[in-house]
Amino acid sequence: MEALRNWLLAVLAVSLLTAIAQAVMPEGSVKAVGRLACGLLVFLAVARPVLGIDYTRLTSVIRSYTELTQQMQSELTGTKNSLTESIIVRETAAYIQDKTEALGLDCTAAVEWDWSGDGLPIPVKVTVKGDLTAAERETLTDTLTQELGLEREEIVYADDEEEP
Repeated sequence: MEALRNWLLAVLAVSLLTAIAQAVMPEGSVKAVGRLACGLLVFLAVARPVLGIDYTRLTSVIRSYTELTQQMQSELTGTKNSLTESIIVRETAAYIQDKTEALGLDCTAAVEWDWSGDGLPIPVKVTVKGDLTAAERETLTDTLTQELGLEREEIVYADDEEEP
């Protein structure tokens, strides 16, 4: 704040002195040269903070700000991915639970997911736990492959020795 005050006082003082100098200068070429000199003095007074910048320090500050921004962006991306993961897993499991209840089945499902090439979370494996007949498993497998776009081998029944 003190630096701003000093700068404003310097600009004001130079402006006042140049105004007085121009008022007492004789007309003609002397006044034209004096006006140019006064304009340069006012410009230098106004530009002094810019001319006095320590560019190596400014570069360092900008570099540290850029690194901090990248770090924060990385942290936010990690948080977003973590939240997305928990939402996708929970919602997909709830969706499967609703489907099993609609089919009249008594089972639970655990979902594993991964990021697609487009950056979207997609389910890659569903593990179903419950006492289901072969027909019920087939019906549920057909439903999940159609509804979630899973492959048959991505649906595993927990008490199975092999995948359906």
